[in-house]
Amino acid sequence: MSAYPNPRFDSKVFRFDFKSNIGIIETHQHLSEPDVEDRTFGWGHNHIELILETMDRCGVEASILQPLGGADDPSRVHRRIHEYAQQYPGRIFGIASVNVKEYGVEKTIAEFERCVGQFGFVGIKFHGFSHGINPQSKQAEVYFDAAKELKVPLMVCVGAHGQPFTNPGLFVERIERYPDVRMIFAHMDYCIAETVIAQAARVPNLYLSTSLSIVPYLERALTHAGASKIMLASEDAPSIPAEIAKVVFASHSDEELTHVLRQTAIDVFGLNGRLQSKS
Repeated sequence: MSAYPNPRFDSKVFRFDFKSNIGIIETHQHLSEPDVEDRTFGWGHNHIELILETMDRCGVEASILQPLGGADDPSRVHRRIHEYAQQYPGRIFGIASVNVKEYGVEKTIAEFERCVGQFGFVGIKFHGFSHGINPQSKQAEVYFDAAKELKVPLMVCVGAHGQPFTNPGLFVERIERYPDVRMIFAHMDYCIAETVIAQAARVPNLYLSTSLSIVPYLERALTHAGASKIMLASEDAPSIPAEIAKVVFASHSDEELTHVLRQTAIDVFGLNGRLQSKS
């Protein structure tokens, strides 16, 4: 299990001096399991200490944590996220993610209800790639129905890395069938960027996140979909400074920057009154 890189803020070659006049909100952090690599990606070492250190160095007020798609025991990860949310109130929030093919329908629903109802989680994740589930299948309905019933956003993976189940076109019918569910397309990578930008510009309940994007497509998303449709997402702690920098250089104004780095997340995840600072 290879050691995970540090953010390297103190490099003698290049120094990052992050200063923010707003409390940034990071919407997509995968909390690693102790001494266990993710079964899908082989990732690890993104533990709470590294996440909190990077948040402090980058001016991030709050982060929303979730298990990796191939977590060995996502339910245990959920419990740890809940513990951290209690230990660091207003700084740590949670998104629930389990594989219905492993948990079964009843246990999956019960886990989502526990995470949202008891733990106060702010969303649900559908990981079609890691879980091997077609978004148009009957199994996928569990996630969409749960998000609708529990009144929380549903984050879904799109992009070239997990085709065919991360093809954004496969979600069109679901988006139309669930107009009351705020849906977040996680990732905006090169191959699908223009497609998801066009979708978000047209569909009221669809939002985009910045991870795996490049600055020209972020700028295009801001221009065509609007800053209120885009939120900061970094995947892991060492990626937070890079994602913030991309948004800064892609934005046209401080108003846009405030939306992407903070306000969109507050609006979509219902964080008003739950942060340490005033919302």
